[in-house]
Amino acid sequence: MHSLRVVLCAIVLTVAVAAEPPGADEIVIPHTDGRSGLCAPFDCSTRIQQVFNASLFPSRMKIEAIELFNNLEQSAEGFADPAHYQIYLSTTQASWLTITTDMDANLGADHRLGAAFTIADFNTFFTGALRIPLSEPYMFNPRRGNLLLEIRKDQTANYGDGTIYVDGSASAPGVTLVTDQFGVQSGVGMSVGLVGMFAGPFRQDAAQ
Repeated sequence: MHSLRVVLCAIVLTVAVAAEPPGADEIVIPHTDGRSGLCAPFDCSTRIQQVFNASLFPSRMKIEAIELFNNLEQSAEGFADPAHYQIYLSTTQASWLTITTDMDANLGADHRLGAAFTIADFNTFFTGALRIPLSEPYMFNPRRGNLLLEIRKDQTANYGDGTIYVDGSASAPGVTLVTDQFGVQSGVGMSVGLVGMFAGPFRQDAAQ
């Protein structure tokens, strides 16, 4: 297998080589169904949202990085769609059953930019996991709502063949994918690794 090669800008290189923090926790939601390779975000769409219901989390979590996984059966390694990428996180009241195509309405009040990077040409690819560290940790409290991941791109070419398709699942209760190209796909989701630290059981009177 080829090693991960990202050569286009410093922040992308950091994404490629970032080591797992000592003692880090990771949860992958949803687990891949072994059949679904999804074109978002490295082939299609320019605005992508994925909601994760609070019930999928065992506790509060300080999220320090996210991971996406190359579905080699679908993408045959491939390349990532050249574009400027922005990664956002927020806590939303929209659930996997109520999220809509009104993406601005889906955003939580604490919506913020977590990472940004540019892929400038067709030489960027990865096998296995691509880890994207956040510029600052994001504390997610399931008692306050559901987790919303948003990925924005300034362009897409919709190549179809040759690009990276990420692991995902088409049978994922508690998760819904929304894109500006295909709308709401309930129970469908990219397999996303959330890397950081669980903050212990959340309490009824938790204030943070």
